[in-house]
Amino acid sequence: MKRFFCLTVFMALSLFAFAENATFDNFSKNITAENLKPFTKDLGGLLGGSAFTTGRILGWGGFQLSARASLMPKPSEKNTALGQDAKAMVMPWVQGEIGLPFRIDGFIRASSWDGLTVAGGGLKWGITRPKEILYTFQPMLVVMAQSGVHKDFSLSHYSADFVLSFKLPYVVPYIGGGVDHTKVRVEGADTDASLVGKTEATTTPRATAGVNIKLPAYMDLSMAANYANYGFGAEASLGVRF
Repeated sequence: MKRFFCLTVFMALSLFAFAENATFDNFSKNITAENLKPFTKDLGGLLGGSAFTTGRILGWGGFQLSARASLMPKPSEKNTALGQDAKAMVMPWVQGEIGLPFRIDGFIRASSWDGLTVAGGGLKWGITRPKEILYTFQPMLVVMAQSGVHKDFSLSHYSADFVLSFKLPYVVPYIGGGVDHTKVRVEGADTDASLVGKTEATTTPRATAGVNIKLPAYMDLSMAANYANYGFGAEASLGVRF
């Protein structure tokens, strides 16, 4: 597990190196009643990213362990909760999945990054039986719940996605559409103590388009672009899949 946390950090630094300009530690210095809602919306899109890499479930007895990351290149215009000059934010994950009966996969995920610790999991349901046949579609539904804590805020996040992939000889393109419901509670505010204890809940849409590549030695690589409240972002995943 330690190696996968290191791999997650490596992915975050190498693939999303320019995401060092924003930090959650700036939250208490910049949070206001006006930017709390935009911050919550952007955070929902970041937390909902990289939950899936194809529309195909693992199937009974299948297993996958992967390092993942999602990227917000720039906060939305009204989201100044991390500073006026914040440009990017990355969130890395370790995610484990296992195939269960009735075309269901269960998964758990965890992250500890920039002072924010998040953990959760969910279920994936294959609408059709999993298969490895060229030029066929695979649809899937994904539901996920997460909670997190930072010294200056706490959060809960729920998401639901519909995913569709298409099997090609060397790659598997996939698209997904879903919704994120996010709730943030302020735990620390340097400029306005009245904000402490204030909560904000938002529901926002999210879309994803990417490609999955099977590598030698059961390795699995995925890269995707997404669109959420902050605009266009990115996702990446590298792991072992059986």
